[in-house]
Amino acid sequence: MKINATHALESLEPSEAQIQHQAYLLWLAGGCQTGRELDDWLYAREMLRRKHGRSTDKTRRHLPKKPVIERT
Repeated sequence: MKINATHALESLEPSEAQIQHQAYLLWLAGGCQTGRELDDWLYAREMLRRKHGRSTDKTRRHLPKKPVIERT
């Protein structure tokens, strides 16, 4: 049985549901602030990509180690 390399790499990509769940957890941890939905989603996607070993070097350099939570 031959394994398609592209399919194998895609299976390491986090699913939309996984990203949504992680973004929701980030939103809760950030005090349920509105206006940060996109930031939370992008951060969640990158966190999960790093976990799965799919992040690029460029995005790894620009991703903070912990989410920045601004309190108002």
